[in-house]
Amino acid sequence: MSKQSLVLGHRGLSATHLENSMEAFRAALAAGMAGFELDVQPTRDGVCTILHDEDLARTANGSGLLRKMKAAELPALKNGEPLPRLADALELPAKLINVELKGEPGWQQALATVEAAEALDRVLFSSFEHSEVLQLWAACETARCGFLWELDEAMDLTPEELADLPAALWFHPPLKAVKARPELWAPHADRLALWDMKVPAEARDLPFVPAVLIADGI
Repeated sequence: MSKQSLVLGHRGLSATHLENSMEAFRAALAAGMAGFELDVQPTRDGVCTILHDEDLARTANGSGLLRKMKAAELPALKNGEPLPRLADALELPAKLINVELKGEPGWQQALATVEAAEALDRVLFSSFEHSEVLQLWAACETARCGFLWELDEAMDLTPEELADLPAALWFHPPLKAVKARPELWAPHADRLALWDMKVPAEARDLPFVPAVLIADGI
Protein backbone atom coordinates (compact mmCIF):
# COMPACT_ATOMS: atom_id res chain seq x y z
CA MET A 1 0.00 0.00 0.00
CA SER A 2 1.44 3.38 -1.02
CA LYS A 3 2.15 5.96 1.63
CA GLN A 4 -0.44 8.70 2.03
CA SER A 5 -0.44 12.08 3.74
CA LEU A 6 -2.59 12.69 6.78
CA VAL A 7 -5.20 15.27 5.81
CA LEU A 8 -6.30 17.88 8.34
CA GLY A 9 -9.07 20.42 8.03
CA HIS A 10 -7.82 24.00 8.13
CA ARG A 11 -9.65 25.51 11.11
CA GLY A 12 -11.95 22.53 10.73
CA LEU A 13 -13.86 22.03 7.49
CA SER A 14 -13.72 25.78 6.90
CA ALA A 15 -14.77 25.58 3.24
CA THR A 16 -18.34 24.87 4.35
CA HIS A 17 -18.52 25.65 8.09
CA LEU A 18 -17.66 28.53 10.39
CA GLU A 19 -13.92 28.34 10.98
CA ASN A 20 -12.59 27.26 14.38
CA SER A 21 -16.00 26.08 15.55
CA MET A 22 -16.83 22.71 17.04
CA GLU A 23 -19.22 22.26 14.12
CA ALA A 24 -16.32 22.69 11.67
CA PHE A 25 -14.10 20.26 13.61
CA ARG A 26 -16.81 17.59 13.70
CA ALA A 27 -17.49 18.12 10.00
CA ALA A 28 -13.81 17.56 9.17
CA LEU A 29 -13.85 14.21 10.96
CA ALA A 30 -17.18 13.25 9.37
CA ALA A 31 -15.70 14.01 5.94
CA GLY A 32 -12.93 11.48 6.57
CA MET A 33 -10.13 13.84 7.55
CA ALA A 34 -7.63 12.56 10.11
CA GLY A 35 -8.05 15.67 12.23
CA PHE A 36 -7.92 19.43 12.01
CA GLU A 37 -5.84 22.55 12.53
CA LEU A 38 -6.95 25.25 14.96
CA ASP A 39 -5.70 28.52 16.43
CA VAL A 40 -5.39 29.14 20.17
CA GLN A 41 -4.74 32.09 22.44
CA PRO A 42 -5.46 32.71 26.11
CA THR A 43 -8.14 34.93 27.59
CA ARG A 44 -7.28 37.51 30.25
CA ASP A 45 -7.88 34.88 32.93
CA GLY A 46 -5.69 32.30 31.20
CA VAL A 47 -8.26 30.05 29.50
CA CYS A 48 -6.87 28.56 26.27
CA THR A 49 -9.50 29.54 23.70
CA ILE A 50 -9.84 28.78 19.98
CA LEU A 51 -9.81 31.90 17.81
CA HIS A 52 -7.71 33.05 14.86
CA ASP A 53 -8.03 36.83 15.08
CA GLU A 54 -7.13 38.95 18.06
CA ASP A 55 -10.53 40.64 17.74
CA LEU A 56 -13.75 38.67 18.05
CA ALA A 57 -15.78 40.59 15.45
CA ARG A 58 -15.23 38.44 12.34
CA THR A 59 -16.47 35.11 13.72
CA ALA A 60 -18.33 35.99 16.95
CA ASN A 61 -21.45 37.95 17.87
CA GLY A 62 -19.45 40.73 19.46
CA SER A 63 -16.13 42.50 19.34
CA GLY A 64 -13.13 43.20 21.53
CA LEU A 65 -9.69 41.70 22.01
CA LEU A 66 -9.87 38.14 23.33
CA ARG A 67 -6.78 38.61 25.50
CA LYS A 68 -8.44 41.50 27.34
CA MET A 69 -11.60 39.55 28.17
CA LYS A 70 -12.34 36.87 30.73
CA ALA A 71 -13.65 33.52 29.47
CA ALA A 72 -17.04 34.10 31.11
CA GLU A 73 -17.44 37.38 29.19
CA LEU A 74 -16.96 35.92 25.70
CA PRO A 75 -19.87 36.17 23.24
CA ALA A 76 -21.16 33.23 21.21
CA LEU A 77 -19.89 32.46 17.73
CA LYS A 78 -21.94 33.54 14.73
CA ASN A 79 -23.27 29.99 14.37
CA GLY A 80 -24.68 30.15 17.90
CA GLU A 81 -22.05 27.98 19.59
CA PRO A 82 -20.10 29.13 22.62
CA LEU A 83 -16.59 30.21 21.70
CA PRO A 84 -14.75 26.87 21.93
CA ARG A 85 -11.87 26.11 24.23
CA LEU A 86 -8.92 23.93 23.34
CA ALA A 87 -10.06 21.42 25.96
CA ASP A 88 -13.34 21.00 24.04
CA ALA A 89 -11.59 20.19 20.74
CA LEU A 90 -9.25 17.72 22.41
CA GLU A 91 -12.25 15.61 23.39
CA LEU A 92 -13.00 14.86 19.73
CA PRO A 93 -11.63 11.57 18.28
CA ALA A 94 -9.06 13.15 15.95
CA LYS A 95 -5.91 11.25 15.05
CA LEU A 96 -3.94 14.51 14.87
CA ILE A 97 -4.71 18.09 15.92
CA ASN A 98 -2.43 20.90 14.77
CA VAL A 99 -2.52 23.54 17.52
CA GLU A 100 -1.28 26.85 16.15
CA LEU A 101 -0.15 29.30 18.82
CA LYS A 102 -1.33 32.82 18.01
CA GLY A 103 0.72 35.71 19.32
CA GLU A 104 2.83 35.50 22.43
CA PRO A 105 2.98 34.47 25.17
CA GLY A 106 0.51 31.62 25.06
CA TRP A 107 2.39 28.37 24.86
CA GLN A 108 2.14 27.71 28.62
CA GLN A 109 -1.65 27.55 28.61
CA ALA A 110 -1.74 25.47 25.43
CA LEU A 111 0.77 22.93 26.71
CA ALA A 112 -0.94 22.69 30.10
CA THR A 113 -4.31 22.09 28.44
CA VAL A 114 -2.95 19.36 26.17
CA GLU A 115 -1.12 17.64 29.02
CA ALA A 116 -4.22 17.77 31.24
CA ALA A 117 -6.20 16.05 28.47
CA GLU A 118 -3.43 13.43 28.08
CA ALA A 119 -3.42 14.28 24.37
CA LEU A 120 0.27 15.03 23.80
CA ASP A 121 0.66 12.06 21.46
CA ARG A 122 -1.92 13.40 19.00
CA VAL A 123 -1.07 17.10 18.99
CA LEU A 124 1.34 19.00 16.76
CA PHE A 125 2.12 22.51 17.99
CA SER A 126 3.15 25.21 15.52
CA SER A 127 3.62 28.97 15.32
CA PHE A 128 4.96 31.77 13.16
CA GLU A 129 6.54 32.99 16.40
CA HIS A 130 9.43 30.52 16.47
CA SER A 131 10.49 31.60 19.95
CA GLU A 132 7.14 30.33 21.25
CA VAL A 133 7.77 26.93 19.66
CA LEU A 134 11.27 26.68 21.09
CA GLN A 135 10.11 27.64 24.58
CA LEU A 136 7.36 25.02 24.52
CA TRP A 137 9.73 22.36 23.20
CA ALA A 138 12.31 23.21 25.88
CA ALA A 139 9.61 22.76 28.53
CA CYS A 140 8.40 19.47 27.06
CA GLU A 141 10.86 17.63 24.83
CA THR A 142 8.28 14.96 23.92
CA ALA A 143 5.95 17.54 22.36
CA ARG A 144 5.80 17.61 18.57
CA CYS A 145 6.55 21.18 17.50
CA GLY A 146 6.93 22.93 14.17
CA PHE A 147 7.94 26.24 12.60
CA LEU A 148 5.40 28.04 10.41
CA TRP A 149 6.61 30.26 7.57
CA GLU A 150 4.80 32.77 5.39
CA LEU A 151 5.36 32.42 1.64
CA ASP A 152 8.11 35.01 1.32
CA GLU A 153 9.97 33.60 4.32
CA ALA A 154 9.75 30.04 3.00
CA MET A 155 10.97 31.10 -0.43
CA ASP A 156 14.09 32.65 1.11
CA LEU A 157 15.14 29.59 3.11
CA THR A 158 18.32 27.73 2.16
CA PRO A 159 19.18 24.03 2.50
CA GLU A 160 21.79 24.97 5.10
CA GLU A 161 19.26 26.84 7.23
CA LEU A 162 16.87 23.88 7.23
CA ALA A 163 19.69 21.43 7.96
CA ASP A 164 20.77 23.51 10.96
CA LEU A 165 17.34 23.26 12.62
CA PRO A 166 16.78 20.48 15.19
CA ALA A 167 15.87 17.19 13.53
CA ALA A 168 12.87 16.78 15.82
CA LEU A 169 11.19 19.98 14.60
CA TRP A 170 8.43 19.91 12.00
CA PHE A 171 8.29 22.32 9.07
CA HIS A 172 5.08 24.12 8.03
CA PRO A 173 5.64 25.95 4.73
CA PRO A 174 2.81 26.96 2.37
CA LEU A 175 2.21 24.63 -0.55
CA LYS A 176 3.19 27.24 -3.14
CA ALA A 177 6.70 27.51 -1.68
CA VAL A 178 7.15 23.74 -1.76
CA LYS A 179 5.93 23.49 -5.35
CA ALA A 180 8.40 26.21 -6.33
CA ARG A 181 11.38 24.33 -4.82
CA PRO A 182 10.48 20.69 -4.16
CA GLU A 183 14.15 19.69 -4.01
CA LEU A 184 14.61 21.88 -0.92
CA TRP A 185 11.80 20.22 1.01
CA ALA A 186 11.99 16.62 -0.23
CA PRO A 187 14.62 15.52 2.37
CA HIS A 188 12.21 16.61 5.11
CA ALA A 189 9.03 15.02 3.73
CA ASP A 190 8.35 12.97 6.87
CA ARG A 191 8.05 16.11 8.98
CA LEU A 192 6.31 18.44 6.55
CA ALA A 193 2.85 19.86 7.25
CA LEU A 194 1.83 21.84 4.17
CA TRP A 195 -0.89 24.49 4.28
CA ASP A 196 -2.59 27.14 2.14
CA MET A 197 -4.64 24.90 -0.13
CA LYS A 198 -8.36 24.58 -0.78
CA VAL A 199 -8.28 20.80 -1.27
CA PRO A 200 -5.58 18.12 -0.78
CA ALA A 201 -5.54 17.33 -4.51
CA GLU A 202 -3.58 20.54 -5.07
CA ALA A 203 -0.52 18.73 -3.67
CA ARG A 204 -0.82 15.60 -5.84
CA ASP A 205 1.86 16.69 -8.33
CA LEU A 206 4.62 16.86 -5.72
CA PRO A 207 7.45 14.36 -6.33
CA PHE A 208 7.23 13.16 -2.71
CA VAL A 209 4.55 12.49 -0.09
CA PRO A 210 4.39 15.09 2.72
CA ALA A 211 3.47 13.82 6.16
CA VAL A 212 0.52 16.20 6.54
CA LEU A 213 -1.69 18.30 4.27
CA ILE A 214 -3.87 21.03 5.78
CA ALA A 215 -6.78 21.97 3.51
CA ASP A 216 -10.01 23.96 3.72
CA GLY A 217 -12.07 21.08 2.28
CA ILE A 218 -11.96 17.66 0.66
